[in-house]
Amino acid sequence: MKGFLFDLDGTLVDTAIDMLKALKLLAKEHHIDIEPNHAEYKELITHGSRAIVESIFGKTDQQTFLKLQQRYLTIYQEILTQGSCLFAGVEDFIQILDRQEIPWGIVTNKPHYLALPLVESLKPLENCGVLIGGDSTEFSKPHPQPINKAIKNLGINPKKSWYIGDALSDVTAGNAAHMQTAIALWGYIGANDTPEKWQAKKTLTKPSELLKL
Repeated sequence: MKGFLFDLDGTLVDTAIDMLKALKLLAKEHHIDIEPNHAEYKELITHGSRAIVESIFGKTDQQTFLKLQQRYLTIYQEILTQGSCLFAGVEDFIQILDRQEIPWGIVTNKPHYLALPLVESLKPLENCGVLIGGDSTEFSKPHPQPINKAIKNLGINPKKSWYIGDALSDVTAGNAAHMQTAIALWGYIGANDTPEKWQAKKTLTKPSELLKL
């Protein structure tokens, strides 16, 4: 059976406003006044909370970093549904999948305890068939294990199904899981990224192009 799996941040949902707000609040607690450049900091989101925290505090010892990281995630957890929203065109495509009863789900490196309330806050995502977080399996993307788990849970044929994401780790994991892969260029792709070299089957410039799949 054909199905679709999606990355979350930068693919289905624009989470940048809340993630950057959390960073600003963390910096303020340490008497650092920042005004994050939205475009610049969006690129960090793909690389997770470590890159986000280190963008302000630089390289620190492990104990200090873990303390800052946990505080960042705590702040973010409190505000993660305030400004985040679906990218324009995503809802229309999800509705088509639902009407045609095509199974779909989400595989993200975001921890499950953060991903779940975000997904639940967005009504168009209520029919998500499976949600695999970065801590739901032993390995996270670019390892294929989380995608393989989603494939098994949905009962879909990976060779006939698509995984869509906005990072090299998404394409690498999707290809390793023997899925068709597509790049969401509307996501958090950095200026120095080279998606044309990521070996995805399709490159999509806007969510409406998901219909091509």
